[in-house]
Amino acid sequence: MSFQLIEGVVLGEAALKGVKTAYSVSGDNMIDSVLSAELIRPLLERGVKLLPEPHFFFLELPCTEEEEKSLRKSKSDPTHYKVYYLDNCTEPVTQALIKRYGELLINDGLTRFGFGSNQTSEEIYVLDYQQVQVYADDGRFVPLFEELGAERVQTVITPWDNFTPDNAGVSLAVESEGETTDMIPVNLADEGMYLAETRSN
Repeated sequence: MSFQLIEGVVLGEAALKGVKTAYSVSGDNMIDSVLSAELIRPLLERGVKLLPEPHFFFLELPCTEEEEKSLRKSKSDPTHYKVYYLDNCTEPVTQALIKRYGELLINDGLTRFGFGSNQTSEEIYVLDYQQVQVYADDGRFVPLFEELGAERVQTVITPWDNFTPDNAGVSLAVESEGETTDMIPVNLADEGMYLAETRSN
């Protein structure tokens, strides 16, 4: 099966050279992977079952142009992300979040997000260009990557490895049924979602 891109990413052939559904393991607690678009949601749905409850949901949204005006002192300064958290979720709540917002989150090229355990701080982190990292204290997530058909490799190749000044990727915001990812913290504010920090990119 060919490597599928999410809706919010545009990549040329050169940027995809060597990129495939694969994972690598570092030490006892880190899995780095790149996943074809259709595999990210199954990884989340199955992966959160392996996280001890209670869970947390985190969301990283890029700052607006107006916000960046006050944060960046020069054009060479990094851009910034706002980091939101929703703590102490049961697994059914976590699964409901994936069902409600999963497709929007996964397909948005500008948003990073994930789920973790408030008990152990282990987490599943979905980054740019379909890179997914898992931080866990043992190897219990490895069979999940195998079940999804990911190849175990020494080092994962990501689109970032292929980018050059003449060959860069494009990340785009997406909309699903009239919603965008920046509406999620507003929708979940009454449930306790809060802005934790603003972080350099």
